[in-house]
Amino acid sequence: MNLQLSDIVILLLIAAALYAWWQNTSIREQALISAKKHCESLNLQLLEDSVGGEEWKPIWQHGTIKIKRTYKFEFSSSGIARYPGKISYLGNKKTEVWLSPHDF
Repeated sequence: MNLQLSDIVILLLIAAALYAWWQNTSIREQALISAKKHCESLNLQLLEDSVGGEEWKPIWQHGTIKIKRTYKFEFSSSGIARYPGKISYLGNKKTEVWLSPHDF
């Protein structure tokens, strides 16, 4: 079997794409769990039990590139009205949870 440099580059690109997909899926799962816990701690209901990707961008921080991911979700305080919320991650760490003003 003779591998050429182009074959190795293609394999590395495929491996990098699979790793990025796996990492993104893992952080999305973390965001869902964090959003659920945050809503429960405030006696709110996370609607549809899901978060959706809103923003994904690279950021240079302390000499390394990290990915900032923002996920949006909806919650309810009464079971009737819907309110938006966002949760942000920088790399693997949660940086912010924002909930729109709502009725208690």
